[in-house]
Amino acid sequence: MAKFEEIYAINVNDKTEKKGNLTYLSWAFAWAEFKKVYPEATYKIHSFDGTYCTGNEKVGYMVRTEVTAGEQTYEMWLPVMDGRNATILQPKMTEINKTIMRCLTKNLAMFGLGLYIYAGEDLPEGEESEQPPKGKKRETDSKNPPKTHETRKPKERLTKSELVQIWGVRQVEETVAWFEQQFGKPLAEWTDEETEEARGFLEQRKIKREREAEKQREALRNADGELPFEV
Repeated sequence: MAKFEEIYAINVNDKTEKKGNLTYLSWAFAWAEFKKVYPEATYKIHSFDGTYCTGNEKVGYMVRTEVTAGEQTYEMWLPVMDGRNATILQPKMTEINKTIMRCLTKNLAMFGLGLYIYAGEDLPEGEESEQPPKGKKRETDSKNPPKTHETRKPKERLTKSELVQIWGVRQVEETVAWFEQQFGKPLAEWTDEETEEARGFLEQRKIKREREAEKQREALRNADGELPFEV
């Protein structure tokens, strides 16, 4: 088996993290798996006049990395972006550092590691379930059926009633308008990924509100003892 095929066949799904509509592979895991195949591999982070990114505040900034393994060198560029995949015009060092590590991870994908993720696949080649013998049905877990491109169903669209009843939104119209501005399209045209990203954002805001409310209740208990009423 060629080295590329060997690396491409590594299943990294349990080391990925979903943020919005993007899937991120842990750089530490990626480098560890890569070094198992190429123990002599090295990487380089390019600098530009003493800094680790190049660009300007009008168009944004880019980082550049390269990986060398098996007498082959691949370089990769990546813009400094936020969690919504939007360019950061005034990046901080922490954001630049995260982008560098993501760029290195994309470098490793050029050698095959996790490349199937960038290609939009669920599993690397060779890990699909085998076809059952003729006349015998494949046994499946009814509670957790296998996820395939054919069995996936579109996510339910976000509704205004859901905003109020599930996420506790008070200014519904303003919230919808804000999301539509972020995605650049009306609510009815959101993709599954955009709908999922919106729900993730709303969930985080709800958790934050609940934590703040709990802190307020705790402060009242500490000041006055038991509360004579429900907050």
